[in-house]
Amino acid sequence: MSENVRVVTRDGVRLAYADTGAGDPPLVFVHGWCCDRSHWRAQVPEFSRRHRVVAVDQRGHGQSNKPDQDYTIAGFVNDLAWLIRELELERPVVIGHSMGGVIALNLAHEHPHLLRAIVMVDAPAVPIPDSVQPTVTALVEGLRSPEYREVASEFVATFMFNESSDPALKAEIVADIASAPQRLMYTALVSTLAPENMPAGPIPVPAMFVRAATQTAGADEIRARYPGIEVAEVDAAHFLQMEKPEETNRILSRFLEGIA
Repeated sequence: MSENVRVVTRDGVRLAYADTGAGDPPLVFVHGWCCDRSHWRAQVPEFSRRHRVVAVDQRGHGQSNKPDQDYTIAGFVNDLAWLIRELELERPVVIGHSMGGVIALNLAHEHPHLLRAIVMVDAPAVPIPDSVQPTVTALVEGLRSPEYREVASEFVATFMFNESSDPALKAEIVADIASAPQRLMYTALVSTLAPENMPAGPIPVPAMFVRAATQTAGADEIRARYPGIEVAEVDAAHFLQMEKPEETNRILSRFLEGIA
C-alpha cells in the first residue's frame, strides 16, 4: 500500500505523517533518535490491512520541519498528544522504537485517557549504570563538537548493531542518523537518557516491551521496573523491526489481539 503523506502545522512547525488503512484500534508508529518513519516500512503495509496506521516524522526528523531548538521528550510528547487529537484517533496503540518508546512511556503517564496501549520496541527504558555515565558524557560532548557526524556514526555503528546485522541496512541507518541536525542529536539524546523520563512503576495502560539481543537491560530488570509489562525478545540488534520484520510483526500482532 502506498503512503498517504500529509502535513499538519502546530505553532508554525510542519509535522509530516503517513496515514493508511482502516480499522480499530488505530496504531501510531513513532521512530527513534535521529530516525524517521521509513524505519517502520515493514510494519506499516502489514498492519494497515487491519488497522488505521499513522507513522509520524517527529519535529526535527524526516519530512517534518527542523527548527533550531532544544529537542526533549516532553516536547515530543506534547506534539504526539496534539497530533492524536488533531487526527481524531480514538485511543490508539502507540508503538515506539528506541527514543520513540520513551516518548510512548511518557505519553501513557501524562495522557492515559488518550491511549489503548503502548509498545516500547527496544527503548532505553532503564537508567544507565553509573559506571557508563562517563562514556555517555563523552558521547554528548562529541555530538556538540564540529566532528558530530563522525561521532554519531561511530556510536551507532558500534552499539546499535551486531555481527549478524545486514551490512547494507547498517550503512543505511548510520547514514540516516549522521545526517540529522546537530542540535537534535545532543539535546534529544540527553533528554532520552534522563532518569526522570523513565518513570518506574506500573504503566497506566497495557504495555509491552520488545527486547533486542543488544539491549543492556535484562528482561527481568525491565519487568521489575515496570510491573505488569509484557516482555518479548527478538534475537536481533537494536533495529529489530528492520532486521527481523516478520518476527517483530508476529509479536505485535499477538499483543494487539490480546488487547482487542
